[in-house]
Amino acid sequence: MDAYTFFYHNAGYSYDPSKESPINGRIRCAQALTDAELWACQEGYSYEWRLDGSYSDEFSDEPDPWGLWECIMRNSEGEPTQHLCGIDFGRDGDPWNDPYRRVVQAELALEERTVDNDHSYSVS
Repeated sequence: MDAYTFFYHNAGYSYDPSKESPINGRIRCAQALTDAELWACQEGYSYEWRLDGSYSDEFSDEPDPWGLWECIMRNSEGEPTQHLCGIDFGRDGDPWNDPYRRVVQAELALEERTVDNDHSYSVS
């Protein structure tokens, strides 16, 4: 499956009803994630995944809370540039075989590509 088809089927999307249809919004978002993923790869970005120390009991009443994950995007020098935490892959879940991993990484790449980089993150 190519990147565009992957994001079309696995990522969320938004649309402006005054300018586009839901399908056009979905197409636009899938293409943006495809472009961002490729850009990040070409620029040498990498991603670190780890448990973030928070648990599902923050939002779920289910017994035996499970750990939540974080993803840190690093530039080619290894410096953190984007970060997302509290990512829920479910009980006994992890990012390694879940398609949501790729969506999160592309979303971080899209953010990194489009924001003013006059910020720093203190992620260790």
